[in-house]
Amino acid sequence: MSGEQNVRHSALVLVCAYVASILACGSGHPTIQSVQINPTSATAQSPLGEVGFTARGMFSNGNSRELTVTDNLQWSSSNTAIATIDNNTGQATCKAPGTVTITASAPANLTITVTNGVSNTSRTITATTQLICT
Repeated sequence: MSGEQNVRHSALVLVCAYVASILACGSGHPTIQSVQINPTSATAQSPLGEVGFTARGMFSNGNSRELTVTDNLQWSSSNTAIATIDNNTGQATCKAPGTVTITASAPANLTITVTNGVSNTSRTITATTQLICT
């Protein structure tokens, strides 16, 4: 190999080793254990009464932090004829009188990593709360 080829080969080997080390760093990091929704229950007037919900992830190392759409957090309402919830903000809006279950779902293998802060997989951990629209 020429000197230039040796440099390219060495650079490629270093890049591959770096990528492999970053991918391996995900193991052993704290993983999400549960999700808590705040407020734990709420009441708003219909139509158009609003409540802002937040979701907090509880991790295996005892730490917690607020979860966002960046974490692949998903919000849902059990009956969108009564209340809807914005998937990006957690803001629920009453449409008609009734009670709905608000659900927050996060990837079960959500981890805190050194490289990018988050790692997501497909299984989910959920939490629910009640919204009463009057």
